[in-house]
Amino acid sequence: MIIIPFIADLYQRAQERNILAGIIIIDVIAFVSYIIFPSGVVYFGDVQMIFGCIVGIRFTLKNIKINQSSFTCGIIVGLGGLILTGISFTMFDWVYFFGLEISSPVMLLLIFELYFIEAIIIGIGMGSIIGWYYKRKGNILSKPTSKEDEFLESLIDK
Repeated sequence: MIIIPFIADLYQRAQERNILAGIIIIDVIAFVSYIIFPSGVVYFGDVQMIFGCIVGIRFTLKNIKINQSSFTCGIIVGLGGLILTGISFTMFDWVYFFGLEISSPVMLLLIFELYFIEAIIIGIGMGSIIGWYYKRKGNILSKPTSKEDEFLESLIDK
């Protein structure tokens, strides 16, 4: 039963450091799904990057602090997480597909550049879309309606 307090403490720390936790969540989810199914639609790992990006950014924005902007945090977490994921994918491809025997460092650099370009495009795109959605959602939820105002006024009068 020692594992339950450990998980609760880990989750509490992840909520406190929401940006770092989101970046790590993106990398772990995308990398594990890439190991299980290394393929893609446009280039290898793009579906895995999108899935990890959605989960990581949502975790970050659900635990956002008062002084953090949803839009900015979405872009930072999406871009940071996917750049880390691009590095992970490059190292996995280097070890698994080439067996640490790339004849030239140019090949390793080429693989990294392709993942890096993919990470920038997906990270900025998904981060801005999800960040904008949460920013818009927060603006809608924070506006009081006239019925709420009337109810609060009636409570103050009594």
